[in-house]
Amino acid sequence: MKKYIFLSLFAVVILLGCEDFIDLEPQDQLTSTAFYKTASDAISATNAAYDGFQHLNYYGFNYPDILNIAGGDAVKGGFGAGDRPAYLEFETFNITDNNLRIGEFYAMAWGGVNRANQVLDNVSLMEVDGDFTEALKTRLLGEATFLRALHYTNLVLGFGGMPIYTSVPAIDAEVLPRATVEDCWTFIIDDFNNAASMLPDSYDAANMGRATKGAANAMLARIYSLRGEWGQVNTYADLVINSPAGYDLAPTFAENFDERGNNNVESIFEIQYTLSNTSLDIWSSAGDWNSNFIAKYSAPQVGNAGWATMSPTQELVDDFESGDIRLTETVYRPGDPYGDGVFDPNDGSHFENAGLYGHKKLTGLDFANTAGNGFDYNYKIIRFADILLLKAEAENELNAVTSNALDPLNRIRERAGLLPVNTTNNPGLTQAGLRDIILGERRSEFAMEGLRFYDVVYRGRGTEFLGARGYQPGDEIFPIPPSEITQTGWPQN
Repeated sequence: MKKYIFLSLFAVVILLGCEDFIDLEPQDQLTSTAFYKTASDAISATNAAYDGFQHLNYYGFNYPDILNIAGGDAVKGGFGAGDRPAYLEFETFNITDNNLRIGEFYAMAWGGVNRANQVLDNVSLMEVDGDFTEALKTRLLGEATFLRALHYTNLVLGFGGMPIYTSVPAIDAEVLPRATVEDCWTFIIDDFNNAASMLPDSYDAANMGRATKGAANAMLARIYSLRGEWGQVNTYADLVINSPAGYDLAPTFAENFDERGNNNVESIFEIQYTLSNTSLDIWSSAGDWNSNFIAKYSAPQVGNAGWATMSPTQELVDDFESGDIRLTETVYRPGDPYGDGVFDPNDGSHFENAGLYGHKKLTGLDFANTAGNGFDYNYKIIRFADILLLKAEAENELNAVTSNALDPLNRIRERAGLLPVNTTNNPGLTQAGLRDIILGERRSEFAMEGLRFYDVVYRGRGTEFLGARGYQPGDEIFPIPPSEITQTGWPQN
């Protein structure tokens, strides 16, 4: 059987470029022989490999919606049950193989793998010359390796074992079989380690937002936590904590989720967005794919500010501790300040479709719709707070209740306005008790950031937290789109 899927998926993800280092037209119009000649060519191709993350069908809002709804942080909102109804399937884990939202995510992730492999195939063959230095070549290959690993991480989490493509296949190449999940994780871990060895700790202002050594090490810490390998989590968390990049918590929690937090001290890797509205009609061929759509689409419908495509659940609100300032910065509750007035979920159609609460984190309020369909708020894939909590969790799993576990946890709690966890405030604190506290802290810190679903599933607690909504072990793996099954002959999940 021939392998046509990469060609078709690459066609799907031809995007409009964005400004700064990811402001690029797709390079598929040129053959690799004609294109990969200069340092500028190599940089442009690498820039294009970042582009797909921004897209509406990936992190633009589709992928976060899937994970937040599946994890119980959000319900599907929008303009009634008929508005993007495929999201409803994630509320009950009755997910069909024809789910359009899964197909969109699947296509975008494979398109990203393809773009990264194009860079790896072609930049690796370029001769060092002039301004195309050995250092630049190594860095660009490191960036592409990181991006490939990130796409593969999402694919393996979403669909299980996938075929491992280390280069772009020829159009007439035989289809590869699906690799085992374990082989995929080995490949991903190797990629992130290789990327860490090739990437710098930080960049100058002109290159802000590119993958770094710290980003690769942070992703390794996260992956090892999902695998329950706490010694490795501890090792990689320490590499990030002690990085020359100087990562730290932002002074306030809220500033991570608007333009103030773009590439801030807490950011380890984030998707770059601009406010360049070439068209307010995103569905047109000239639509703007460069702004952060989640900032508009998940904002409350009240006052026509947004579409409320995902809105916080009662369960999420109830899980915040009393006095936790993160609740106010994550959720609009009835009576909360909202624009020039207060939030009223009964205003307009919000209450009927999206429930009692409004999503606040990473959203902007544009009642006049002058900003089009997005904002220039970068989307943080991993931030330093995650590393601190992974460090606390690893220390607890390895050594139980010690200052090494409590100190990073309490740095997070102090910013949230909460009392520290210690044997005085928590008499009789045990390893199991601290395990629960850290998991709860992760929910409050990363609410609506797409982490809750895999946090509980890969810690063996999916049935405990998601079972009432229909989750059963194995439901974390989504169906592969039927068109892919037809083309490849792979078994369905």
